[in-house]
Amino acid sequence: MSNKDTYSLYSNEKNNGYAVNQIRGGQDQLKRKIATTTESTAKKPRTDKLYEIVPGVTFPTAETMGIDTPIDPDFSRLPKGFKLGKLAREKFAGIVKADLYDQYEIQFYCSLFEHFSYNPIYLFDQDIWIPAHVHAYTEVMKFRTPPYVLLQQALSANHFHI
Repeated sequence: MSNKDTYSLYSNEKNNGYAVNQIRGGQDQLKRKIATTTESTAKKPRTDKLYEIVPGVTFPTAETMGIDTPIDPDFSRLPKGFKLGKLAREKFAGIVKADLYDQYEIQFYCSLFEHFSYNPIYLFDQDIWIPAHVHAYTEVMKFRTPPYVLLQQALSANHFHI
């Protein structure tokens, strides 16, 4: 008998003995656990009629976008292979209005512009809506500003003196 045969014979005897011991342990049949169908106690989502309080915007308006006159895209002005996607005419008008040429700034502006066109920002304390173009442009300016300048501005705004 080879080592392989001895090992398989030994392991089979051991496994069979284990199974027999389990059966002799008090049960004549092995029982499987079956998932019971009980009602889950998960919380149901709130069914406030939020859509009545804040109606959903189906298509952005000129007020929420901050762009009065859309412009047909001139793809020679955009980075090579760049796609504007939804709201292309409004995005291109914003790019021209903001005088953006850098690929990353344009990508950043377009993603922010599209998001905040559909989901505008409301300042409760001032009772005004921030247009998407204004918010996207200010974020691009923050993106363009070096970190040490932002730190100096933050320190001077909080009047920290070291």
